[in-house]
Amino acid sequence: MKIALIGYGKMGKAVNDLSRAMGHTCSNEFVSDADVCIDFSAGRAVKKTALSIEIPWVLGTTGWSKSETLPIVEEREIPLLYASNFSIGMAFFRKMAKLGENLFKGYAIEGVEIHHTEKKDAPSGTALKLMEEIEGLKFKSIRNGNEVGTHQIIFRSIEESVELTHRAHDRKVFARGAILAAEWLMGKKGIYTFDDYIEERVACHLQELQQH
Repeated sequence: MKIALIGYGKMGKAVNDLSRAMGHTCSNEFVSDADVCIDFSAGRAVKKTALSIEIPWVLGTTGWSKSETLPIVEEREIPLLYASNFSIGMAFFRKMAKLGENLFKGYAIEGVEIHHTEKKDAPSGTALKLMEEIEGLKFKSIRNGNEVGTHQIIFRSIEESVELTHRAHDRKVFARGAILAAEWLMGKKGIYTFDDYIEERVACHLQELQQH
């Protein structure tokens, strides 16, 4: 698979290094013969990319407008998979957080997210996604050193506290998820999120278990 990168910051470099180790070719320039594009650029550039891109597009950038961009993608029939976080562990974390919301009715809920000092957005895209999914959840944002990314949700009552924590140790975890998403997107049409990839992967695993 030939990958074209848009954005060559910390995440772009991680995708570049890992994709080669996974047997793909990768360029940090938009080459005409690329099979798929992986985009970790800036939110302000996403609409412009939507108007010009011609190949499957994996979008990990935050801070872009779905209402502006998704109609363009749909009209131009560009296969797109987007996510604020490509960690499989975070997908599991989100499911546990939703379960906690239903289980711990009446508990106070709070969130903390910690990232490196160069991260521009606060709260993080992942925190915003979690706040969309869980009623009443708010995040405190901390920017500290070279922290890759930590998200914690605390359910608290007088009798007990329950803490869920996801901690990324290396950006490769996000790069790997983006590359796996790109592999999955090949040959598909339409607009997807990383949740669609996760759900299909879980369904396939369950089917394999049933066969055995």
